[in-house]
Amino acid sequence: MNEAPNVLRITPDGPSVVTGDVVVQTRSGPRNLETAVLCRCGHSADKPFCDGAHVRIGFADPARMPPADPARMRAGMVSALVSAGTLTITPIHNGPNRCGGPLTIQDIDGCEASATTTFLCRCGGSRRKPYCDGTHKTNGFAA
Repeated sequence: MNEAPNVLRITPDGPSVVTGDVVVQTRSGPRNLETAVLCRCGHSADKPFCDGAHVRIGFADPARMPPADPARMRAGMVSALVSAGTLTITPIHNGPNRCGGPLTIQDIDGCEASATTTFLCRCGGSRRKPYCDGTHKTNGFAA
């Protein structure tokens, strides 16, 4: 087990990279990883993992958390509040990634948000990226 906190970094126009003590639930069973690169565009053939489809489709997102996020703080202020432990990422059928366990999300500006339960967009259409806003229900996302 990795004792470091679980950190998800949002990359501009690309995937999310999560590091730490991570378990990703897949169709073939759970995968214990120290680093997982997760699709955010909704077009990967290897969901929930990124396969580079964001480049082919021209996915565009500035990698910033929504300004109204109540958990949003400047870098370094939230990480101390997140205890180490396993983060389990469970892709919901035709929906978001459910992240259960301690997680700190970092955006391109150095802002952080911390939670123990988070639902991350994986359809590419949310207006609250990296968070799910339910857009997958109307944009035809299937996974």
